[in-house]
Amino acid sequence: MRLTTKTDFCLRVLIYLQTHPGKSKIQEIADTYQISKNHLSVAVNKLSELGYVTSVSGPKGGIEFNPKFADTTVGELVKKIEDMDIVECFNRETNTCTLSPQCRLKKMLSGASMSFIKELEKYKIKELI
Repeated sequence: MRLTTKTDFCLRVLIYLQTHPGKSKIQEIADTYQISKNHLSVAVNKLSELGYVTSVSGPKGGIEFNPKFADTTVGELVKKIEDMDIVECFNRETNTCTLSPQCRLKKMLSGASMSFIKELEKYKIKELI
């Protein structure tokens, strides 16, 4: 499995916010990790949409980790952000694979994906730091 950049950035934001209590600016985080502020903003928007961070606009604003999500697992977060359809046949609506009826690969990949998420579900967001 390979996580998308968005998921990577979401996890980095949660690590940063837990190690820097109080409001932080996206630019600060981008500077710390030497990554694009625009790309980081997409991750922060997703985290805000999911409730993992609270966001306040304006000059005195910033983002903060929402401690209600400290006991949520890393696996739960990854499932909410990642597209777990790692091959075409995982998505019934867009599947055009002609091998589907006799192919056993789907079951193997599904098991591998579930194992990946199960491993991440052993760890809580608060354990990222």
